[in-house]
Amino acid sequence: MGNKLHHRRNKKEKIKGVGEEFILEDYEIVDEFNINRKSSLIHFNPNIIVSEVKSDPLKEYNVIKNIGEGTFGKVDLVEHKITGMIRAMKVMKKTNIANKNNEAAVLNELNILRKIDHQNVVKIYEFYSDKDNYYLITEYCEGGDLYGATRNVHLSEIQVACIMYQILTALNYLHKLKIMHRDLKPENILVSKKEDDGLYRIKICDFGTSHLFEIGEKEKNIMGSSYYIAPEVFNRKYDFKCDLWSCGVIMYVLLTKKIPFAGKEDKEIRKSIIKKRYNTEPLQIYSDYIKKLIDDLLEKKVEKRINAEKALTYNLFTIYKCKEVINKINIKEMKVYIDNIKKYKKGNFFNETAISYLIHNSELSQIDDILKLFNKFDINQKGKISFLEFYNGMCEVEEKQLNQEDVRKIFLNVDTNKNNYIEPEELVKAAIDKKIFLEEKMLKFAFNFFDQDKSGLITVEDITELFKNSSDPNKDVSEELKKIMNTLDKDENGKIDFEEFSKFMKTILEEL
Repeated sequence: MGNKLHHRRNKKEKIKGVGEEFILEDYEIVDEFNINRKSSLIHFNPNIIVSEVKSDPLKEYNVIKNIGEGTFGKVDLVEHKITGMIRAMKVMKKTNIANKNNEAAVLNELNILRKIDHQNVVKIYEFYSDKDNYYLITEYCEGGDLYGATRNVHLSEIQVACIMYQILTALNYLHKLKIMHRDLKPENILVSKKEDDGLYRIKICDFGTSHLFEIGEKEKNIMGSSYYIAPEVFNRKYDFKCDLWSCGVIMYVLLTKKIPFAGKEDKEIRKSIIKKRYNTEPLQIYSDYIKKLIDDLLEKKVEKRINAEKALTYNLFTIYKCKEVINKINIKEMKVYIDNIKKYKKGNFFNETAISYLIHNSELSQIDDILKLFNKFDINQKGKISFLEFYNGMCEVEEKQLNQEDVRKIFLNVDTNKNNYIEPEELVKAAIDKKIFLEEKMLKFAFNFFDQDKSGLITVEDITELFKNSSDPNKDVSEELKKIMNTLDKDENGKIDFEEFSKFMKTILEEL
């Protein structure tokens, strides 16, 4: 069967070197690459990768030490008992969040983090709940928060530019998902690593006050930390641009170690933010590129304040080549990953889920490198790659003009959730050497994910529970689930033990 694309043209984009103008997002895909969605009643659902674990977190993790205290509880450094992976565990006492608003904030953070797939946002791994606490297992960033990491350090312009580039890239992604953070400050930005060349790799965290918004709507609730709140927030009529104001304050603090709108108490700070202009004197030693960006971020008139997408086009980031510095990767490595992408074989919903789970929960240098490749392809810095970007990126790495139809097949194969974009973990899944997951501890880790009731065996009930939201609720998927079970259940006893699961996984990992 040949490739067939029925299309609805709304706009046109030109692919470099290709005569026909089109944009893949305007096409309805009905070819063989949609086979997983067309022939299977159950589809791969990335949302199940982060789900509530029905067991005691202390059976899965060893607590190393306490690393922080918060309004609702504490944060512990923990080690996963099987894999040895280091995580942060946010423990929130239910007695401290007894009212509905506080409980909603906890669940809000969980639900928002589950929607996010971006290297500059802290990653969530698991969520637990018992009668006393909520437990949120997240990525651990060894550099601490940005305030503590930089308060005694004189940062160069390029260091600040690269930090702000990462923050704004994440914000651009979040705002396109219609997520506003509402409490951006250096304490809510973590340093995952400081590299030898002085580059700080950062991740935004603490989404407890974040909000899903609609374009044009105005928020009324005052949220945020006094020094970083935008003036319009005090008027209880604001939108996502409040985050950009906070970026301006963060940038000013990083450079000068001073607060642009100070005061001895909240009332005085509020008055300063609403009525005064920030002191430009401490910025005189810096370039006009720095001053221009801060000035446009700290614009009191919301309609004149730039958004994150516009901010990323500023000369500051161009002259310091921030995107290139942050995503430095050699052509030889890129070609290895491209070869893997071209050879990648998409599996059924079970295979895709198993591999996606392993990738989401791994911290490997290979993944970091593939994300650099992703960012090189992501020209529009949206946190997802369109076909146009993928095609041009492939041609650039291969150093030749590629056949449009061949690249389209690869694109559709990598786009496992069929939304006509490639997201970071989709590219990683296609590009990574799957054999790195053949270690027994990683296979055991994946086995435990499918073993929903933690009985030591995977049953039809486990599979049904896990994939209950990955199919049409009006369709009977029991036969399809049984087929998956029969594929793995070699001794035909209706249950899958670790040995059976391990053999199956080794087969698919070696083939991919």
